[in-house]
Amino acid sequence: MSAGLDQFHEQRFLGGVKKLAALLRQHNIDKWATWFEGDLQDYIAGQGPPRQIARQTAVIQHVLMAFGGMSNFMQLQLVNETGEPLLEANERLEALATNVWAAARGVQGSLLAAAQERDQDHPNRVDNR
Repeated sequence: MSAGLDQFHEQRFLGGVKKLAALLRQHNIDKWATWFEGDLQDYIAGQGPPRQIARQTAVIQHVLMAFGGMSNFMQLQLVNETGEPLLEANERLEALATNVWAAARGVQGSLLAAAQERDQDHPNRVDNR
């Protein structure tokens, strides 16, 4: 994959996670805000140098866990003090979540390609993950 495509997905991912965490924090959804903030920090720490592909791949997998399996993130609904759904906030949440998921999948593919390229360039390399 080209470096431009990598940067596109990565910037979209980082920006989306930051906005998603901020929205969750704004609505006092601290568990999920902390989840995504931690992933954001860990992903950035893995940018290097040198780039830590295995670490960043693990972060992406952790982000994607929020969108499936036993997670209740996708059932999350933002409500006001009386329990009424906040329509605009929930639309924003859905749009951000969709964008983060798509960007994470794009980054996942880019990281996989980078790992394969690295392994082809250094076939005898031992990866101490």
